[in-house]
Amino acid sequence: MTDTTIAGDFTAVLDLPAAPEDLIALFTSPEGVSRWWGPTTGDGKIGGVLVISFGEHGQNAVRVLQTDPGRVVWEPVVADGLTPTGHTHEWLGTTIEVEVRAAGEGAQLHFRHRGLTPKLACWDDCVAGWNHFMASISSLLRTGSGHPYGS
Repeated sequence: MTDTTIAGDFTAVLDLPAAPEDLIALFTSPEGVSRWWGPTTGDGKIGGVLVISFGEHGQNAVRVLQTDPGRVVWEPVVADGLTPTGHTHEWLGTTIEVEVRAAGEGAQLHFRHRGLTPKLACWDDCVAGWNHFMASISSLLRTGSGHPYGS
């Protein structure tokens, strides 16, 4: 995994042994997200909301803004009836952007949490979390088993 910084946002680039369409599928359905991030429910279509559960720590909810064959964009939101995680309110106004490109015999994932910068109180915890979940994606595609929350 290669970490880079664009305007201070959390970013990661991963070269993965997967077809681009298989990699993007991990971001477009509750089943796909559950395999690497955590137990997920909801709707992965544009305008839908995906809810990721972190047990006693609460839930993250993201509204799907864009789903294209090579790009997915989510907007963190507070969903009615859910207990937000401790960093949910800091994530409001940010976007989570995924781009997938064919690369050699696999695909390259460009992940950016736009607006998640060192200025936020959750920066250290969120960077550690995203690094864990990027490693979960890599493990899932290399071994068939990811490390989502609760696994």
